Amino acid sequence: MDLIALSRLGGRHLVTLHLLLDTRSVTRSAERLCTTPSTVSKTLNQLRELLGELNGLTSQEGFAPANWQGELNLAMRESSMIWPMGAVLGQLMQEVPGLMPVVRNKDEQGLAALAAGKLDFVILPHDQSQPGVNQSGLVWETLREDELVCLMRADHPALMRPWDLDAYLSWRHIAIRDQELADPFFEQSLAQRQVRRRLGATLPDFGSAAALLRQSDLILTAVKGWATRACTQGLVSRPVPFDYGAVTHSLVWYGPLGEDPALRWFRQRILQLARELDAPQ
Repeated sequence: MDLIALSRLGGRHLVTLHLLLDTRSVTRSAERLCTTPSTVSKTLNQLRELLGELNGLTSQEGFAPANWQGELNLAMRESSMIWPMGAVLGQLMQEVPGLMPVVRNKDEQGLAALAAGKLDFVILPHDQSQPGVNQSGLVWETLREDELVCLMRADHPALMRPWDLDAYLSWRHIAIRDQELADPFFEQSLAQRQVRRRLGATLPDFGSAAALLRQSDLILTAVKGWATRACTQGLVSRPVPFDYGAVTHSLVWYGPLGEDPALRWFRQRILQLARELDAPQ
């Protein structure tokens, strides 16, 4: 036993270790301490550095999904509950009866809140050029690959002529705002052609955009997985008439918390379940 290392331990380290062994969860330990999971994780990292033999005690051993109870804090757009997360969370709640998902709108709490330890996961659709955010420690992993489609009302005048890039650009569009991501690749692709979309409205999510589509001549560029499952009666889709890159849904988490037993299990299971979903037709 390293006596010098022992002398560096304080009450904060011991209390944190005690709660971790009791709860088997960084998140639940943080709740008991009235602090953030990132703070608990930093304290545990200090423990590991001071006393290497404690690694086994703070590892993932002992996690039992059937017996676990607690909240899972997620943020996503409302459309992500339709595709792909609704089915995933439903299955998780069957496998972990004590699970209570707490889902926040990504506009309310997003990547910054995740980096601050206020969330366990963020789920969002994006193209593969976008995850260039500056929050250190965030890890992105693909849940599902997807593609884009153009949505419009069923009696839209654009349906009376060939659907090509000129037709796409001749109408005004709905933009879906996300201040934490860079401009999507399809916007960059249009800029390289020295053209740009004319915006007619900016909305927070695909669902609200679909409601406006039925009452206007606007065009919405949306992910196909959502469009084929959402309540989109009265709307029709057309392909995006230019190269728009690769589109995915990602699971994002804060790397320093990645070894928490519960969060590690949930992360792996969410990824597995999402990849097993039937592909959109």
